[in-house]
Amino acid sequence: MVVRNASRKSRRRSVDPAESLINLGNERLTGLFRWTLLIFAVILNNLTPDANYDQGRVNEILAAWGVVCLSTLILLFLHRRPGRAFSYTTTGVDMLVATMITYSSGGYTSAFAALFFLVITVSALRFGVAGSVMCAAMVAVLYMTAGAVAPLQAGTYLATFTFDRIIILQRLFLFLVVAVLGSVMARAVSSHQELVTRRDVEAKLMTEVNMALANAIEAKDSYTRGHSERLAKLAGACAERMGLSRDEAAAVRLGAILHDVGKIGIPDRILRQAMALTEDEMAWMRRHPQIGADIIGPVEGLHHVAPLIRHHHEKFDGTGYPKGLKGEDIPLGSRIIAVADAFEAMVADRIYRPSLGLNKALEEIKGGRGTHFDPQVVDTFLDLIATDTVHLPLPTKDQGQKPLPNRPEEEQTAA
Repeated sequence: MVVRNASRKSRRRSVDPAESLINLGNERLTGLFRWTLLIFAVILNNLTPDANYDQGRVNEILAAWGVVCLSTLILLFLHRRPGRAFSYTTTGVDMLVATMITYSSGGYTSAFAALFFLVITVSALRFGVAGSVMCAAMVAVLYMTAGAVAPLQAGTYLATFTFDRIIILQRLFLFLVVAVLGSVMARAVSSHQELVTRRDVEAKLMTEVNMALANAIEAKDSYTRGHSERLAKLAGACAERMGLSRDEAAAVRLGAILHDVGKIGIPDRILRQAMALTEDEMAWMRRHPQIGADIIGPVEGLHHVAPLIRHHHEKFDGTGYPKGLKGEDIPLGSRIIAVADAFEAMVADRIYRPSLGLNKALEEIKGGRGTHFDPQVVDTFLDLIATDTVHLPLPTKDQGQKPLPNRPEEEQTAA
């Protein structure tokens, strides 16, 4: 029974439109809208010197409303999430203010009756379609009441009502239109915000899962532990500096994280071998870009990253692998990853050799410009290294140290 009651309460909470739309963002928006109309009303009231109503009375109401607006603004800063009581109370206050000002400024014909639209718009942001339509009905009653009482007291009711019937009908109709359109737009904005938030969470989760996969591969190949994470920072920063879009730079980062995932298909004895590889072993090692692309390609949401993985060992002059692509036939993301990969491999310490040092690594990158690497990527990358130390994986050994002679340099960067 307890479980059943809890589930019923949960369902009520999930379908309650007020609960879903009352949030800090919407409340701040309504606060801004309220202050805008308050300022407009003050200006309108004081720029009409020959008004046939008591302007001082209207100013008093507006001043009291300003105090309420300021108080609600302070409450929004003190409370992280406003509740329904806050929304119902402020909506009621707005209704009261609009009614009092409409009554005080002449009734039906009052320009201040536009404040009723504030109430409806705010209710649309807070309470959804049903709530805003109900609010529009209440506003219509208040408008008709305030609009009728003021002319009755002034003895001009029949003349006012007869002369302005079209205006009155227009406002009543617009109350309903604003209620429906406002609530639909508020729901659409809220849904869009939820979608953006969900996509950001999913993107972060995918990145973390991919990083976990890369870490699993690096646990298999202990020579390159931490390599993918450092490479992703370098390649992503270079992609951004080259003017790639946010999505394209994100794809480069993912490609950098997963570039060596194909090593899962390489025998451990080859990955862990500290001595020079044989031709057969190098042939095995050169299969890992294609294996990685075959693994990632079928994954929904990652298929666009597969080409970056497949071609990250291609060379600009066409002597790379696995396809021997040349120049701009190589995906730009792969060309960026290739430069960052070689640089990170040279400046980082490996079990089979210490860091080459920053200066030596930069010389090697410059030396491969136009042959091994894309000249434009090299120029951008060098500028990045010279000006952005945040993404720079500094060597942990003295820069004068030389690589150990157990593996050729080609094998070091390929691994």
